[in-house]
Amino acid sequence: MAAHAQTDIPSVLQRFEFKYHIPRSMIRPISDFVKAYCFLDKYSEMSPSGFYRINNLYFDSPFHTFLNNRLEKKENRFNMRIRSYGEDPKPPYFWEIKCKLRENRQKFRAKVKSDEIERLFYSPKASDELGFSGTDAKNMDLFQSLALSYNAEPQVITRYDRMAWISETDEYARVTFDANLQCAEEHTFNVRPCQERMESYDTATIFRHEAHCILELKGQVSHLPLWMVDLVRTFDLKRVAFSKFRYGMMRILRNNYPDSVWFNVFDQGDIYE
Repeated sequence: MAAHAQTDIPSVLQRFEFKYHIPRSMIRPISDFVKAYCFLDKYSEMSPSGFYRINNLYFDSPFHTFLNNRLEKKENRFNMRIRSYGEDPKPPYFWEIKCKLRENRQKFRAKVKSDEIERLFYSPKASDELGFSGTDAKNMDLFQSLALSYNAEPQVITRYDRMAWISETDEYARVTFDANLQCAEEHTFNVRPCQERMESYDTATIFRHEAHCILELKGQVSHLPLWMVDLVRTFDLKRVAFSKFRYGMMRILRNNYPDSVWFNVFDQGDIYE
């Protein structure tokens, strides 16, 4: 899978995100359903399998503030990550803050065309040297400010394969399938996952009924497409709360503290009835 820069996502985006666990056998029939309303994004179109690789380097504080906020189900919370694409990712990288505001999600994204990630992270002057402007500059300043406030640094790297569909009938609506979830502990500014260190975390303790794939419906908060409603009803889908950051971090902490019973409380995603 080649590395691709995702340029079709706005630098600031407010949207809903509905997630569902599905077996891989449902990918084809659901794809057939959405073909009437959507087309494959250009990176899925270029991939023989329809899937392309996404890598996320997640940050947290030394006391796991972001993870604890997630586990405590705080209504207003956020996480921070550097996203890259492909098995051998290259710039641009995307520095992102993803906020949850009750049922809505807001993403702030800065596009960075440099490999000097650590220098950029610790030096505001590096941002000036790279010539950031407009929304990218504001979002990078926000990323650096939050990292400084929480003493946030890299904690875990995740990767997965995605197939993405884009609506032809709506201003912004997407359907994505994410599979082959893997993670590894990472405390450096490395955005290239090391194959030997990665481990799967799409396991039976997280996914139910052999449903090892995440289906996600995304769209503008002001508009839920009727075809998405029909999709959910047709395939009898049940919403879940699922966070790749949460389960990646939990896997790493479980590896480091294997005798702790604390993890049993947080093993499975929550189903919205």
